[in-house]
Amino acid sequence: MSLGFRCVHAFDACHGLAVVVARGVSRASDAEDDVGLALGATLGEREASGEPARIVVLRLTERDDSTWARPAVEWLAERGRRVLIRSSVTLGRELVQSVRRWGVTVMLELAHPRPSHQQALVGPTAEPAATLLLHAQHLRSLDIEVAAHLGPLLPVVHDQAADVVALVRHIAAADIRDAHLAVGRLTPARGRALAQVLARGQASALLRAFGRNPLQDDPWSSLPPQGARLSALAAATLRHGVRRHVEEAGLRIDHCGCPAQCHLDPELTPGFVPLLTSDLFEHSA
Repeated sequence: MSLGFRCVHAFDACHGLAVVVARGVSRASDAEDDVGLALGATLGEREASGEPARIVVLRLTERDDSTWARPAVEWLAERGRRVLIRSSVTLGRELVQSVRRWGVTVMLELAHPRPSHQQALVGPTAEPAATLLLHAQHLRSLDIEVAAHLGPLLPVVHDQAADVVALVRHIAAADIRDAHLAVGRLTPARGRALAQVLARGQASALLRAFGRNPLQDDPWSSLPPQGARLSALAAATLRHGVRRHVEEAGLRIDHCGCPAQCHLDPELTPGFVPLLTSDLFEHSA
């Protein structure tokens, strides 16, 4: 089956627009040309509207995502895009080789030191923080830059200082010095997963923090599919509380000034190649 991609998020980085790209509904094809064409189509739409993405973040949520991510890294880097890997799973060997070749920065999704909470927050296929941090040490031994994507951060869950402190200390011990803080949304699926692992009363407190009534029947169903957001004040308060522990552990938060960790870029990629040319249909392994 052919491969499709979707842009799940975009943000302004130090050197232009950055987009976060994830695999679509279809499963990855083994054909590398399919990966290039699918990426070209997805990014070309933005470029046609005057929003060329100079930074592309590939989000990996399953082990077999390494199958399409390796040719994606090659295709993007050869066309002058800076690539980041944002992953909640360990990377396959061939992907690690491409990451090392092109100086790709790897951002590991770390939300909680407890495996049950990590999966409830990040997703059912997410690997434990301990596993990811062990992998980070392997990547660092290969001189690959690694940063921590801390989140999704949620009230109640991350109000426990002991859990946050334990996580950030383990991150620092894994030779990671850079981090980005991401305040999360409360989706129905995430809420139900958290309700299974939180202590008694915490699920109700979490719902109240998002302005929901915990006494109604199945309150998780009332949440919007895309997730409920915290108020600006509540989000800032949560971020400030976590930031204090992160900085006390010696980590730098968005040191370059944006979430793309531009200061870690070794600048190994060639010049930017527009996609609105015949180059879109060319591919080299």
